[in-house]
Amino acid sequence: MLIQVERKIAAWMLRAAACALAVSMLAAAAASAETTPVGVWLHPNGRIQMEVFPCRDGLCAKLVWFKKPNDEDGRPRMDINNPDPNLRARPLLGLQVLHGLHPDGKGEWDDGQVYNPDDGDSYTVKMTIQKDGTLRVRAYVLASLFGKTIVWTRVR
Repeated sequence: MLIQVERKIAAWMLRAAACALAVSMLAAAAASAETTPVGVWLHPNGRIQMEVFPCRDGLCAKLVWFKKPNDEDGRPRMDINNPDPNLRARPLLGLQVLHGLHPDGKGEWDDGQVYNPDDGDSYTVKMTIQKDGTLRVRAYVLASLFGKTIVWTRVR
């Protein structure tokens, strides 16, 4: 009888340890998902969403949603402000606007380039996940001091 009780206790302890391991693995996976900018983000103006994804040269991003995807004439929005006239007829929806972001080992991704279709210019960019889960995006020219920061909210 004592041996059966010991076996039941051992089996219960083994199940409890397996459950604790599974919970810790799920928590680690959730934490790592929250510490990466990979996902879909809403611009603070609420008009666009950008998807950040891994690509061959680090992290990239493309425009995946517009509140108003069509212009005043009902046609899809195009890259009309691009300095290259040959690229002005390309649609903005699905356009890759960011590339080359690399982790710096301190919770920040930097050395990327972002294209702003609103003005047709490209900027150096870096990103940081904030403690509240938002994404701080800093775009600048020459040095980070000469730039602008916007805060994006995770959609998924």
